[in-house]
Amino acid sequence: MNLAARIVTSALHIILRIVCKVDAQELDKIPLDGPYIIAINHTNFLEVPMIYTHLLPRKIIGIAKKETWRGGFLKWLANSWEAISVDREGYMIDTFRQSRKVLKDGCFLVIAPEGTRNKYGKLIMGKPGVIGIALRSKVPIIPVVHFGGEHIGKNLKSFRRTKFTFKVGTPFIPDPVGKADQDKRKYFTDQLMYRLAELLPEEYRGVYSNLDNIRKNEIKEILWET
Repeated sequence: MNLAARIVTSALHIILRIVCKVDAQELDKIPLDGPYIIAINHTNFLEVPMIYTHLLPRKIIGIAKKETWRGGFLKWLANSWEAISVDREGYMIDTFRQSRKVLKDGCFLVIAPEGTRNKYGKLIMGKPGVIGIALRSKVPIIPVVHFGGEHIGKNLKSFRRTKFTFKVGTPFIPDPVGKADQDKRKYFTDQLMYRLAELLPEEYRGVYSNLDNIRKNEIKEILWET
């Protein structure tokens, strides 16, 4: 990261702390060294700078939609943060290749398995891309959620700080018996999403509200080091 990017990143961190009351204590569970895949719910623009600045000094690389590179400040910021572009409707091979390289280099890869903003804070159906990366890389997935940020627009208009909370779950590795076919990838995707739901207050769980569907079959959980 160049000097200009470091200055902007520090400024963003300060601004976020001013407009939001951030509870990021659980992020301290995450080791300083990777590789890990961080799977996070996707509500609005706020979580991207929030997760990035609060996980520093870890080496964080995120996956962002290709439209981010249309121009202006977002393009500059994505390049400065070395984000990986993804075409959500088309060619994915290069995205997977870059992602595996990032993990091989010992970095943290941040990806939103929903694939698009859920807008109201409630989980929508997850997509299997993160599972495909995890299966090939054999790198643990850390479920991370946030909530409260969906109120940022209303609170800014009222000159109120927004309470923004992070929760961190148990890392796991998909450990399939036999071939990881389409059905198994969907199973692992659902298990990831239910683990995200488990960390959220009930009103945010959306289509993953039934936590009785959480399973441990072919799931290898990784205990945190103490």
